[in-house]
Amino acid sequence: MKYLLLLLPAVIIAKSISIIGTADLQGALEPSIQRVVLDGNKTKAEVGGIARVATLYSKLKKQNPNSVIVSSGDDLMNSYFHIFKGKAILSLMSDAGYEILAPGNHEFDKGIDTFAKALDEVKFTTLCSDLEVSKSPLKGKCKEYLIKDFNGTKVGFFSLITKDLLTTSSVKDITFKGDNVEVAKKMIALLKSKGANVIVLVSHIGYKEDIKLAKQVKGIDLIFGGHSHGYTDRISHYNKTAIVNGGELGSYVIKVDIPIKNGKADKKNISMQKILVSSKIEPNKQIAKKLAKFKEKLPKTIVLGTTKKEWNMNSRFVRKNESTVTDMINDLMRKKYRVDVVLNNSGAFRGNKIYPKGNITNKMLKEIDEFANSAYLLTLKGKYIKEILNHSGEQYGKGGFMQVSGLKYSIDLKRNVNNRLIDAKILQNGKWVEIKDNKDYKVLTNAFIALKGGDGYYWFKKYGTKAQNTYATFYSIMAEELNEKKELTPKEADGRIKVIH
Repeated sequence: MKYLLLLLPAVIIAKSISIIGTADLQGALEPSIQRVVLDGNKTKAEVGGIARVATLYSKLKKQNPNSVIVSSGDDLMNSYFHIFKGKAILSLMSDAGYEILAPGNHEFDKGIDTFAKALDEVKFTTLCSDLEVSKSPLKGKCKEYLIKDFNGTKVGFFSLITKDLLTTSSVKDITFKGDNVEVAKKMIALLKSKGANVIVLVSHIGYKEDIKLAKQVKGIDLIFGGHSHGYTDRISHYNKTAIVNGGELGSYVIKVDIPIKNGKADKKNISMQKILVSSKIEPNKQIAKKLAKFKEKLPKTIVLGTTKKEWNMNSRFVRKNESTVTDMINDLMRKKYRVDVVLNNSGAFRGNKIYPKGNITNKMLKEIDEFANSAYLLTLKGKYIKEILNHSGEQYGKGGFMQVSGLKYSIDLKRNVNNRLIDAKILQNGKWVEIKDNKDYKVLTNAFIALKGGDGYYWFKKYGTKAQNTYATFYSIMAEELNEKKELTPKEADGRIKVIH
């Protein structure tokens, strides 16, 4: 009897899955000078650039073909976004090798239509796990989940976006399917039912929220996060979930290796590399050539809108008077974030010149927001707000002099320098009322004040509660308003700050 020997192809099980990528690229397609760690020392160096990132991704993919390139959002920002409406940034990211995008809030800064149209240029998968998009232009362009099969090891991906999306960006016809915990539990169950052995969340909710989620939800092997703008130098572990953050501006690429043991993630041995995108990396020629074509069409200054009145940003004026320009910007922030009070030190507003009426350009806004200040939310009791305003009187003529919204206050320069505040009221339900000492008020300030106690304002850090960084800069807030209204014209001074000489 003859026996037929049937040879079946051997099944090669993936030994390790690599999740590689960035967060908060912010339209930084070209290399830039950043403060980084180079050869063990902190220094300024030219890093980043989409062409170098592409070369690095190609190299890492060759090292481990079982890799997935991800972005955790906020890639659509700045000049290339203003001019090309997402086409340049997303198409170059697609060419560079990105396979998954979990959008951030800034993807929606020019509206859903703009974002959706930009996705026509890409080959990667966009995830919107927690968003109901069926009645929006993103219908059919945004998936609830993605499963990639690596020789029998199925890796399931889902996304989460910041809960502030609906209040911080130009979003219509979109709703949330539930809160972070609710959606995560649903997606984990769904991915497991589809046979996923490894579950990865590509998140744009911020590092603190990632940790909070991991503590409440089991079953996520890795959270690759964004929105916090910071790099994690090592992996954090909560409830058997590994957490990393992709940083910002593409200065580094984060590579997470997930060993596979018995078909599942070997959680104890998950490792991470933070790889500098240095000038030693040869740029991808095709990507560099395509970027150069976009750059040729990029004007030196970009007109974002107009103003019918001049903007007086002379520092000698702004640090001693009510400024109609800072009134306008602070009012814009108070309306956008629905807070009671905005308190921003006058030194946060730069430029130090008078901008004539006419065009408002990106250069002009960048000069005014020289420090790229982030709007920061917190809660303060009324008695501390009054102490802050009294300190503002002491800071008269300096960068610590407070420009406000939702408040009006008076200082008397003839009084003792530590006791110049003579009156302060807050706007509540359309009426000016006394500030109540023990009442909690929602406050917006900037990260310099909130995190560092800048200009001596220790009250925010010491007594502030429910602190939250919006990660929206003064620049991005003004640019978004201009995108919608095409005009930002200061109103007349309304007497919110009175100085008695």
